[in-house]
Amino acid sequence: MKEAIGGNWLFNIVIFFVVLFTGYLCLSINHTKAFNVKDDIVKIIERENGFEDLSAVSSLHDKKIINDIVDSLQTFGYRNTSVCPVNESGTTWYGFDREGNRDHSNRNSAFCIRKIDVSKNRDDAPDTGYYQVVVFYQLDLPIFNSLFNFNIKGDTKLLYR
Repeated sequence: MKEAIGGNWLFNIVIFFVVLFTGYLCLSINHTKAFNVKDDIVKIIERENGFEDLSAVSSLHDKKIINDIVDSLQTFGYRNTSVCPVNESGTTWYGFDREGNRDHSNRNSAFCIRKIDVSKNRDDAPDTGYYQVVVFYQLDLPIFNSLFNFNIKGDTKLLYR
């Protein structure tokens, strides 16, 4: 019993740790990229003081926001897509693809946005609300492709219209 661990076992252990380390690096890089994209989308929405009509995105102001977000996605090299979260408390998520088009099925969205209206039930309050943004990242190993999908949520500050 000179060789307690054979060459084949040692090779398998080394391959396992290489794949584990590569997966960790891929996950951390994708997480960092998605976090930066989320922060940039939040900054763009705050800078432009929100959307006029998020459901239609038909005004020049809303199209400018979406174009700025698309430019940001291209700058970061963001390419992940996933399904928008399920509606909570009656608010609707609006998904957009990488070209800035509305993804009406919300199944292949690069990012999702929804508006939370704070002054909905108060007559004395001005029209206030904030936006929630969701972007996606995944564990993407070179041989196994994408294994798991994760998302990152972010909120804008309270915006007054």
